[in-house]
Amino acid sequence: MKNAQAVLIAMAFCTLASTISHAQDFPRRAITLILPFSAGGVTDQVARLVASKVADNIGYPVVIENRPGGGGQIAAGAVKQAQPDGYTVLVGDIGTHAINASLYSKLSYEPLKDFVPVTELVEMPHVLVVPSDSPFKTMGDVIAGARTHPGTLTYASVGIGSGAHLLGEMLKSEHSIDIVHAPYRGSTQIVPDLIANRVGLFFGAVGSMAPLIQDGKLRALMVTDRQRSSLLATVPSAPEAGTPTLDLKVWFGIFTPAGTPSAVVDRLNAEFVRAVNLPETRQRLIQLGANIIASSPKEFSEVIAADTDRLGKVVKNAGARMD
Repeated sequence: MKNAQAVLIAMAFCTLASTISHAQDFPRRAITLILPFSAGGVTDQVARLVASKVADNIGYPVVIENRPGGGGQIAAGAVKQAQPDGYTVLVGDIGTHAINASLYSKLSYEPLKDFVPVTELVEMPHVLVVPSDSPFKTMGDVIAGARTHPGTLTYASVGIGSGAHLLGEMLKSEHSIDIVHAPYRGSTQIVPDLIANRVGLFFGAVGSMAPLIQDGKLRALMVTDRQRSSLLATVPSAPEAGTPTLDLKVWFGIFTPAGTPSAVVDRLNAEFVRAVNLPETRQRLIQLGANIIASSPKEFSEVIAADTDRLGKVVKNAGARMD
């Protein structure tokens, strides 16, 4: 019995030593970064920018793979099934790791059990925009108009369960107004209808909407953050606009499969945080409308847990469901 115990202890020690050695040597080859988004979008731009800086730092390529579809389930499933060695990582967001848990009746992964949070990279607030010839010039105007003509004001979103959809539901709930959800397949379809006044409101990404606002094609009423955006310095924040609960930023971060050694997670965290905080990276991210976070794994875990709970209630109250 004693000999058997000694063998088990020795095996455990060897496994631990091997894991520590592997983690200390990490990385020794290219890292694959899987995105649940199409190429060319803001998230893709952020990921490619940061990945290029990580690659410069570690001396190995960071390869981007875009695997959109299934509300992020295709990309998340690929990373969930990958070896937990740090060489296959996921760029997850508020949808894949907070909203989907309540939105999907059958989700192919468990956001909190199947992944290890590495770092939250950035947060991107929305801006509420209306057509340039809209009668609404303030949030007070929107609320008053919706109450005067219930069920006639439409708000666009990029799909059920998206940030824009949930913000519309939060606006309805906070002010007890009746506005109608108009889901689209993407913001490129929304903008022409918004400019033409075929839809009344849209919560769009600050970075994407800023040029249209600055060109006078759309009017901005508020930013969904507790502070103003540097890109839209004259646009009031949510509290300033009288809608303090409309504080919702879409965040993006790095995840590895469950079981990844903590030393590897720590190394990935250090490299991605370093890349995000480079002056040239920060400058470009701010131009894209991002708030730079670069958090620790623990801090990121707390954000995920809080948003899963908070936005789960919004999804439930809205009756939103994807099967």
